[in-house]
Order: sequence, then C-alpha cells, then structure tokens
Amino acid sequence: MRDEHSVLGVIPAPSGRSKADLRYSTELSRWFLAPIGIWPPKSDAHIIEKIISELLVFLSCFLICFQLVPCLLHVFIKEQNPKRKMKMIGPLSFSFISISKYLFMIVRKQQIYYCLEHIDVDWRRVAHLDDREIMLMKAKLGRFVAWLCAAFMYGGALFFHTVIPFAARSAVTPDNITLRPLVYTIYDPLFSAQTTPSYEIVFTIQCVSGFVVCSVTTGACSLAAVFVLHICGQLTIVRSRLDTFVRGRKDENKNVERRMAEIIELHLRALRFAIRIEGILTEVCFIELVGCTMNICFLGYYFMTEFDQNLASGPITYCILLVSFAFNIFIFCYIGETLTQQEDKVGRAAYMIDWYELPPKTARDLILLLAMTKNSINITAGKMAELSLQTFGGVLRTAAGYLNLLRTLMM
Repeated sequence: MRDEHSVLGVIPAPSGRSKADLRYSTELSRWFLAPIGIWPPKSDAHIIEKIISELLVFLSCFLICFQLVPCLLHVFIKEQNPKRKMKMIGPLSFSFISISKYLFMIVRKQQIYYCLEHIDVDWRRVAHLDDREIMLMKAKLGRFVAWLCAAFMYGGALFFHTVIPFAARSAVTPDNITLRPLVYTIYDPLFSAQTTPSYEIVFTIQCVSGFVVCSVTTGACSLAAVFVLHICGQLTIVRSRLDTFVRGRKDENKNVERRMAEIIELHLRALRFAIRIEGILTEVCFIELVGCTMNICFLGYYFMTEFDQNLASGPITYCILLVSFAFNIFIFCYIGETLTQQEDKVGRAAYMIDWYELPPKTARDLILLLAMTKNSINITAGKMAELSLQTFGGVLRTAAGYLNLLRTLMM
C-alpha cells in the first residue's frame, strides 16, 4: 500500500484515541445505515455478521417493495379519481426514489468501506493537537448535520404514518364494508387489508417500511456530510501547514523540502478521497436533486388542499415534511459549496505565503500546488449539476414552478 511508504511515515497502529475519534465521527451514520445493511462490516468480521448484513439488505428491499407495489397497482389500475390519485403519487414517488438510492448505495458498499478505511488512517496519522482539533471540529459539524436531518425526516415520517391515518375517518362502501385508513392503499385483488388481523399487520409493516425509507434518506445525507466534511478538515490542515510553511511549526524540526513534501501529499490524498466520494455520491445526489424537487412540489400541493379543508393535522404534517426535504437538499448543496470554498482557500493560502523567503527551487514547487487548486473539486449530481447554494435556489424555483402548474391543473 502506497501510504505505508509515504513521506508522512508508516501508518501507526490503531490507538484508543484514534478508535474513539473514528467512532465519534462516523457513529451516527453507522446508526442509520447498519439497520438497513448498508454499513459495511469489517474485512475481518465474522461470517455471521456478513450474513446478517446481507439479510438486512434483503429485508429492507422487501419492506420498501411491500410499501410500493400494492399501492402502485391500486393507483394505476383501480383508482379513478384524479385528486385521490394525485394524493397517492407523492408518497409513491418518495418510496421509488428511496429504493433507487438504496440500490445505488448497495452497489457502492465496498467503496464506502474503502472510504471508512481512509478516514481511519487519517485519524491514526494525527500527530499534532491542532490538526486533531480541526478534524474534531469538522466531525462535530457532521454529527450536528446528521442529527438535524434525522430529527426532520423521522419526525415528519412519524406524523405521516400515525397522525394522518388516525385523523382520517373510516369510509363505508355501498356494500356496508368499513374501509379503515392506511398510509399506503393496498390493491384489493392482491390481498385484503381491511379485516382483522390483516389490517393491523399491514399497518405495522407499513410503519416499519417507513422507518427503512427514512433511514435510507437520512443515512445518505449523514454519510455525505461525514465524508465531505472530513475532506474539508484535511484541506483546512493543508491550509494551516501553508500558513506556517516558511518558518515551520515551533514543535517540529523538519527542513523546507520535507514540509513541502508533506503538504503536497496531504493535498493529493484529500483530492483522491474527494474523487472517490464523487464516484459514490453522484447518482445518489442526482436522485436526491430530482426527488426533492418533485416532493417539495407535491407537498406544497397537499398543504394547500388540506389547508382549504380546515384540517389541522394534515398541514402540520406536510409542513414538517416540506421543511425536511428542503433541508435535505440544502445539506447536499451546502457541503458541495463548502468543499469548493475550502479548495479555493488552499489556493489563496499558497499564494499568500512569503515565497520570496524560500530557496528558489522550493518557491518554484509552489507553482504546482497553485495550479492544482485552480481545478476546484466539487460534488456533482449525476455529472450534470454541481452541488452549490446556487443549485439549491434553482431547486426551490423549479419546485415552485411545477407547483404553480399543478395547482392550475388540479385545483
């Protein structure tokens, strides 16, 4: 492995501190992704642990399909009322988007494991207290983002799967059959979900599948935040090394060439990690971008229709979900913008050092670093759109435009 013979030295063995730091930075993502089988087991994990992970993947796919397929059949085969059909398309689109993201994350599971190994090595290599403080600060920000995402997503899902069905009134058919409300309508010829205990079983399974769907969205968001903010931490360390490059740190005794080699390798290592993260997240980000645009549009429509009916539970639930989806896409765009800004700051730091105090050969080596920072790194959505705050504004404008069209056609 190339890292073992780098100028940064041989990779130290895991210590108690490095294990605690790694656990602190990735703990929340593991909580969200392990129950759905996406969190990769270690290479030396017991075979039972690997089998359980694969079983969780199968179970999660089954639960999402149980939520998606019967309702899909009902909407496109049985339901004839356009407004009721539109009311069901929004939750269906969210489930379809979630299983699409889930499948892409399953395919990238091994790459996620390599990224976690990369972060583990970075924590083990921390030699200076200042560097560790920088990494811990970024890890703390990643945890905060994960907590916020989980609070909005699980909170909205809890309201949607409990308040909405319980607030809805049971309907009675002309055949004197009582139809009890479900979160996702079931196609009757497939199986009956209105008799006891079928209704209770189906309702419980739909709530569990809602937890899986929310875990996919929350896990993807938290994983992106952890990975990208870790890169930002490494780039911040590169910038701090550049700030002390000419005279060196007070606690180190290295010549200028050695310090330059360390800066170049740290920068290249961060760039390689960013390229790998881009490969893992690009499809997920594209699905999230398109999905959030659609969901914000649908939720705005549902909010207006429920508000017109003077029902308090519906607008509150849809408002929470609306904020949740807007926050999710904002996080993806925010971390993309932060990554690009950090790379620009590295370039400015390299430009602003007192290069005239350096030996001529070492000063010329800075040209390479400056040239590399000109090609800014970023996270894209399907290689088509860079994730930035400008993209977030575009998503909101597009969702508002589609909402206006939908309101004109349906209301």
